[in-house]
Amino acid sequence: MIRTTLGLIALFAMIAAACVAFGAYFSYVTLQNAHRNAIEARFSITAERIAATAQFAASLGIALPAQTTLSELVAREARLDPAVESIDILDERGTVLFSSLSTRVGAPAGALPHAVGRRIENDLAAAIGRVVVRYDPASMEAGARALADDLRTIAIPTLIGAALATIAIGILLAADLKRAARRAAEPEKWPPAARTALAAAQAAHASVIQAGMTETGRTATEAGATGSTTEPARS
Repeated sequence: MIRTTLGLIALFAMIAAACVAFGAYFSYVTLQNAHRNAIEARFSITAERIAATAQFAASLGIALPAQTTLSELVAREARLDPAVESIDILDERGTVLFSSLSTRVGAPAGALPHAVGRRIENDLAAAIGRVVVRYDPASMEAGARALADDLRTIAIPTLIGAALATIAIGILLAADLKRAARRAAEPEKWPPAARTALAAAQAAHASVIQAGMTETGRTATEAGATGSTTEPARS
């Protein structure tokens, strides 16, 4: 009994700790996604500002490749945020027309895993180019590490506390159950109503037994009398 109780308490403690651990993990994932969205939203504002400038010039009849002032604009915008690696302006074929890094001009954009972009459209809402802001993933990783450290600082004590609280509650409940079982084995410690019900049940049970014994005795007597009457008739 004691071994089973301790096993159940340990099982519930592990379940409580697992619930806290899963909760901390899901919180981390949710906050990490929110952090990523916040960072990308910051770079999206820069891309939208540059795209709006290019679209305004295009509405005046200046083709995108002819907007040479965009080179200075993207270089200035890139200097404002140290997390920005480069800002590129692409044509409709994906070739870099202007960039904050001169070495990228004329090259294809290629895969951009850590970047946000905005379309550049003409007055007919047709795409004539794209602004791409590439950012340093280390800035996002640093925020994720700080977030993980904060959650770890909160989650580990909470996990230990949940396990200890579950163990303490389990021990208290087991002690109460043991006392209740001990009281159940000692009718003199029962409440008056319970003792009265027990006495009534015992009396009813005794009367049933007594009635059964009386009926059995009567049947035996009748059987004996019948046997005595039958014997002289045979002789």
